[in-house]
Amino acid sequence: MQNAKFTVNAEKCSGCGLCLDVCPGNMVGGDVLRMEDGQPVMVDPARFGWQGCWRCQHCLAVCPAGAISVLGVSPGQVSAKPNPAIREELPKLMKYRRSCRAFKKDDVDSEIIDEILEAVSAVPTGGNNQRLEFSVVYSRNAMRKLYRAVFGSARQMSLFEPEAAEDFSDLRIYDAPHLFIAHKAPAERFRDGDFVEMNLATAYFELLANAYGLGTVISTYSAELLNESKEARQLLRIPEDHRFMTVVGFGYPKYQYARGIAKQRRIFKII
Repeated sequence: MQNAKFTVNAEKCSGCGLCLDVCPGNMVGGDVLRMEDGQPVMVDPARFGWQGCWRCQHCLAVCPAGAISVLGVSPGQVSAKPNPAIREELPKLMKYRRSCRAFKKDDVDSEIIDEILEAVSAVPTGGNNQRLEFSVVYSRNAMRKLYRAVFGSARQMSLFEPEAAEDFSDLRIYDAPHLFIAHKAPAERFRDGDFVEMNLATAYFELLANAYGLGTVISTYSAELLNESKEARQLLRIPEDHRFMTVVGFGYPKYQYARGIAKQRRIFKII
């Protein structure tokens, strides 16, 4: 199709109609996908939005035969369904992870950061608007520049000479060599939802980083400092109309924990 590029492999398609059933545009009253001659077609490929194509790729993802391609993406280009063992390992990870306040001096391999960011890009957004942007500090050297941007060159002298003294503690991310920030220009009508999206991305990133064996620390105070520094925002390429509430400092942890912990929460079961 012209814009959505919705295509169906006629030899694979069984005409099951699952793609129509899961299409969000169809669910909210739109007429996006329909069956013609036993196969799905996209009715108005140029229409995107609430009652049009959401760019969500649900049709591609649900097709059991792998017959659908959309938005230039084919079934062979996306990840497979995760192993069922994840239901045992993910809860363990969530109980094991700890806030890290002591990091090694080594930079994390950029390829590892890239892999985490690719996964975090799938974080849910309202109506699949996909307007979230990420700013990521990839090296300790870049972190030095960010520190100077916030506090000025005079204050950083004692911190970076000698090298062993650096810890970035005034940024409240301790000596983390990397930083992750999810930011967005909040809309007037759905402002609260926009901040929820930023926090979801932060949580996704933080958990994934721990899955890769990295240490993380989440800070709202750091977000306040960076928000107040025009130079820091420019360095991070955060537009003036974008906002953020949290940042994640991350890197290789200096210490390894042997086990998880047990926390108590009040849980109200409505039956």
